[in-house]
Amino acid sequence: MTKDLPLIVGLTGNIGSGKSTVAKAFSQLGVPTFDADKVGHELLDSDTNVRKKILSIFGKEVIVDGKISRRRLGQIIFADASKKAALEGILHPAIMKTIAERAARFKDSRYVIMEVPLLYEAELTENFDYIILVKAKKNIAVQRAAENLEISREEVLRRLATQIPQTDKEKLADFVISNDSSLAELNERVELLHGILTSIGRV
Repeated sequence: MTKDLPLIVGLTGNIGSGKSTVAKAFSQLGVPTFDADKVGHELLDSDTNVRKKILSIFGKEVIVDGKISRRRLGQIIFADASKKAALEGILHPAIMKTIAERAARFKDSRYVIMEVPLLYEAELTENFDYIILVKAKKNIAVQRAAENLEISREEVLRRLATQIPQTDKEKLADFVISNDSSLAELNERVELLHGILTSIGRV
């Protein structure tokens, strides 16, 4: 990317950390924000190349009412790690390309935020100029996720066990935002980081 384009800043964190709340705070400051999961869902419905590649691997059994069913895809990849890797191999490059294209439209913005839940697990670090990790104490994160996702604490813990430990991600991230206290305090931390990101250069 050239210097006249905005920095692409990855925003990640384990389940229940509050990534979406932080993304919203950046958006309220006028920072363009993108949700990788939502972009992926859009591509399943609209990108003919992505659709063709997925059908070549998964077949027509993933089609429901003329569209690729995310639920059926999920059932397949949950039971087959190789199929999961194949799907990620199709979607991840397409998602990153799409977001880079959209980010390029915001030439007046110093940076854009891209929310990617499993950024480290998917080994996508090379796509970002900087990475922000949102962290939270385990008990707070588990309770938050159970309430927001309307699932059991046991299910939250099961999903958490599949993610890279938060302490390991802290060592890898460029910036870390703690989300254990009030929304007002969180917004203050986001504003502070916003000031930093608008003043630094491309790595």
